[in-house]
Amino acid sequence: MKIGFIGLGNMGMPMALQLVRAGHEVYGKNRSLGKEEAFVANGGKAASSYTQLAQEMDVVITCLPMPADVEQVYLGAGGLLEAARAGLTFVDCSTVSPELSKVLFDASLKAEVQFLDAPVSGGTTGAASGTLTIMVGGVEETYNQVLPILQAMGKQIHYVGEAGSGSAVKLINQLMVGIHTQATSEALSLAEQFGLDQEQVFQILNLSFAQSKIMERHYSQFIAEQNYEPGFAIRLLSKDLNLAIEAANAKGVHTVMGSRVKALLQRAISEGHGDHDMAGMYVYQQERDQRRREHGELKHFAVFLPMLDPEKSVTYREEHLAFLSERRQAGMLLANGRFVDGAGGLVIYRAGSQEEVEQWVKQDPYIIHQARSYEIHEWDIVLADE
Repeated sequence: MKIGFIGLGNMGMPMALQLVRAGHEVYGKNRSLGKEEAFVANGGKAASSYTQLAQEMDVVITCLPMPADVEQVYLGAGGLLEAARAGLTFVDCSTVSPELSKVLFDASLKAEVQFLDAPVSGGTTGAASGTLTIMVGGVEETYNQVLPILQAMGKQIHYVGEAGSGSAVKLINQLMVGIHTQATSEALSLAEQFGLDQEQVFQILNLSFAQSKIMERHYSQFIAEQNYEPGFAIRLLSKDLNLAIEAANAKGVHTVMGSRVKALLQRAISEGHGDHDMAGMYVYQQERDQRRREHGELKHFAVFLPMLDPEKSVTYREEHLAFLSERRQAGMLLANGRFVDGAGGLVIYRAGSQEEVEQWVKQDPYIIHQARSYEIHEWDIVLADE
């Protein structure tokens, strides 16, 4: 069978090579030529274009890092659907929203081709060994037709329902991966502060109810080795958590822990950890703990922004929101919002001192351009039970 494979990255390359080893004729396509050359050196073939793949292959598999990449490859000018021949089957192994998977499914039907969303779990180790878990959404008949191909890449293959269902299961998986990653980071940091032998603690936890595959992966492959070269980078986990929480919000599910982990991932990225493996959240946890021991607990400050000039507030609103977004990404901002009666707005900052907050406030475009004035009050926050 002739298979096209788009996306020869950390996951895609070993997945495509598993198909080569299974005896398929596989044509690889990647943005960087070096990846294609490495694929050819290991028995694959290089595709000339998306058009070639869409017209000459039996099945085209995509494994791309970001939803925007997936949209462009399928729906963009010169993309797969523009050139797809009738009867072709697409299999998207990327992590995207269920909504995007449904859009691609519907667009494929109009082009008289089949589409499956088939995201994977198991990391680079699972990709290299052909033991991935693959969760598949779409038409079951199409799933049965491509099952032998999926079995060349994974050992646990699950058909889970209509289009978008595979992506939904993957986001649920990633929600738990994020939470387990943070739990591992906090637990091992606490063990270190108690002066315990981390290897011994890990062995105990790994045989207790605290055991998780994420803890085993993070500790054995990264933390114990003190090596955080990415198998799966923090920035990608952050992207997945964003998608998972957006999906949860759309379904009315309040993800308390997931939202807090999402914020921590964003802060870690803003402090330079984004390209480290997700196990590197342990390093970020240690850095945060050290700062807290040196400088004490962060305080909360409520900043009231009374209206001065409604016209200027409209003019500089986007700049103000961009400024707040930067503060949020840096972990400085807890919440913000406007008063619906037009009186102004409220911003809740986290900081070590009121002086620090005032320095930030004076950089706000609303303040610089005199659209608003400001009042700062230290706030002794008390949270209600969720």
